[in-house]
Amino acid sequence: MHISGRLIDAFIALAETGKFSVAAERCNVSASAFSQAIGRLESLVGARLFDRDTRNVQLTAEGQTFLVGARRIHQEWQASLAAVRSQSLLNQGNVTLAAPPSLCSDWLPRLMADFNRDHPAIVLRLHDAVSERSLDMIVSGQVDFGLNAVPGNDLEFESVLLFNEPFHLLCRSDDPLARRRKLRLQEVAGRVAVQTTRFGSVWHYTQPLLAAAGIRDSGLEVAQFGSLAGLVAAGFGISIVPVLSLALCRRPDLATVPIVDANAYRPIYRIKRRNRSLSAAAQAMWDRIGQAPLPDVRKGRA
Repeated sequence: MHISGRLIDAFIALAETGKFSVAAERCNVSASAFSQAIGRLESLVGARLFDRDTRNVQLTAEGQTFLVGARRIHQEWQASLAAVRSQSLLNQGNVTLAAPPSLCSDWLPRLMADFNRDHPAIVLRLHDAVSERSLDMIVSGQVDFGLNAVPGNDLEFESVLLFNEPFHLLCRSDDPLARRRKLRLQEVAGRVAVQTTRFGSVWHYTQPLLAAAGIRDSGLEVAQFGSLAGLVAAGFGISIVPVLSLALCRRPDLATVPIVDANAYRPIYRIKRRNRSLSAAAQAMWDRIGQAPLPDVRKGRA
């Protein structure tokens, strides 16, 4: 049985007006087309819904029963349409995204705050997550999309490059390196480095750089940049950190130096599930991030 919304609307119009001519005008169809529609509905239902005479139209007992369900369907349909229109106008909705901790320290929250001021009815949620976890959340639908330094495979993900985030050397403020304005990693060969956990994108990009420059591994790996800064300050070694994480490492007993090696950076992508549409709210945030002023990666700030 395939009863269209138009047939439901026609039935309710006739039940409420009691006249074919008035109901047909309300539905913007001719009287003959309207009469055929009611006849088709009764045929589909398998029962007479209206008693007709030359002057009046009245609901049968079966029509009264059908009216209860028809009104419920009509109300739910109208509510669904209103909700979709509201979402498309960004008057309601939810956006959940994942991003590396360095982006979550300053640049992304301020961008989200700007979006929230423009669309206060949209509920925003943010997960600070390392690369592997972020990709898993995108696949499972826990987040609408993510910002990530690892793009994932092309068959599963759609990745758009946002910017390249340079690396800085992190060292103690009393280290001779702290007086440098810039350096190449080969200049610190033989030094010992503290690293972030190998499950994150920082390790993914810095490990080859450290190995090629002859910088030794201290054996210490931590997940948080604050912990990394503490280990460097305590004298366990130098480290390499992405420039936007400097806000998380800033303390008076530490110094940072830009690294000028051509490949000393990590790319940052916008990533979403391939062939999966975003909601209107998520698409608006996706577009906002793509159009936003990029952070000043030379100085580690937006």
